[in-house]
Amino acid sequence: MTQRAQVAEPRERLAWVDAARALCVLAVVVLHTTISLLMVFEPGPLDMTWRHIVDAMTPFRMPALSLLSGMLLSSRIRAGFGDRRVAASIASSAWLYVVWLTIFLVVALAVGSSIWLGQFGFGRPGDSLASFVDQLVLPRTVLWYVAALAIWSAILAAIRRVPPAAVLIVLSALSIVSFSLPTDGAEQYPNMIRYFVFFAVGVYAADHIRGTITRSPWATGLIAAGVFVVTTLTASFGPSERVDDVLTVPRDIAGALIVMVLAVALCRVPGIGRGLAWVGRRTLPIYVMHAILLDLLVMHASWWAELFEAHFARAIAPIVITLAIAAVAVAIHWLALRTPARVLFELPTAWTRRILEVPR
Repeated sequence: MTQRAQVAEPRERLAWVDAARALCVLAVVVLHTTISLLMVFEPGPLDMTWRHIVDAMTPFRMPALSLLSGMLLSSRIRAGFGDRRVAASIASSAWLYVVWLTIFLVVALAVGSSIWLGQFGFGRPGDSLASFVDQLVLPRTVLWYVAALAIWSAILAAIRRVPPAAVLIVLSALSIVSFSLPTDGAEQYPNMIRYFVFFAVGVYAADHIRGTITRSPWATGLIAAGVFVVTTLTASFGPSERVDDVLTVPRDIAGALIVMVLAVALCRVPGIGRGLAWVGRRTLPIYVMHAILLDLLVMHASWWAELFEAHFARAIAPIVITLAIAAVAVAIHWLALRTPARVLFELPTAWTRRILEVPR
């Protein structure tokens, strides 16, 4: 391999990893946009078709995002708390969760009841404040994933000497059990338990996954597709619904690999891969802001709903709105980073520097 190839290879891997992250987060926004549109328009065949599409994305969306996050944090987590970067990552995720939970609370108190801001917009301000305190421990909004990154990272860093196989077996069992946990539908702790195993797979198998997909993306994609089809069909024709729960772990790991191979393919299309990778490096503002933007759109639909009355416009509405929300979120993020408001998206610099200092 030439020196030029050695330099280019990491960039290629970074490009498809970022492109895959973009696909996952945009899929999350499409899901929530589709549900939001059902609150604006009288549900029709197009709306229900989109609902089926986003439901079909379930084995790909969050499993892939969780696994990719584990891959990106792998080296620091496996080094344990001796690597100060893992403490900085945990503190950053915890900071972002508290900051954006506070923003959710403030927005909800200002605008009233909403779809995506949790319980904050219901009842008296005292009830909203109580809900805020509760959600510091048990998330009930889309921000659960931000909190999960801090918790998952801390746990895996703390047990780094435990054999990975043992950890994955326990987390796989917990993932299966999560489907049977009692919940009122808004509580997100089952998701935090369910997707932990995919994050752990990313942490422990980062080098293997990255190398395998880089060397043999099409073979990896074919094998993953085969596993996905077999597990899906087995669950569909099995005698018990519990079979589906048991098979979700191998099925969704295969789904995550399929997303990554798709990202590799898209990165070979001029313009598309670079654009997706660019978005993938800015997924944080899109993820934390899309719920607020969607709620505001639903509450003030009169000025834009007419744009989607035509059949074709309605068919592409989830994509158009998703791209618009992503553009607004990225623009706000760009502006915030150039002002003191950057603390909305970053742990304060002084705190980060303090955490990264080697203890004497």
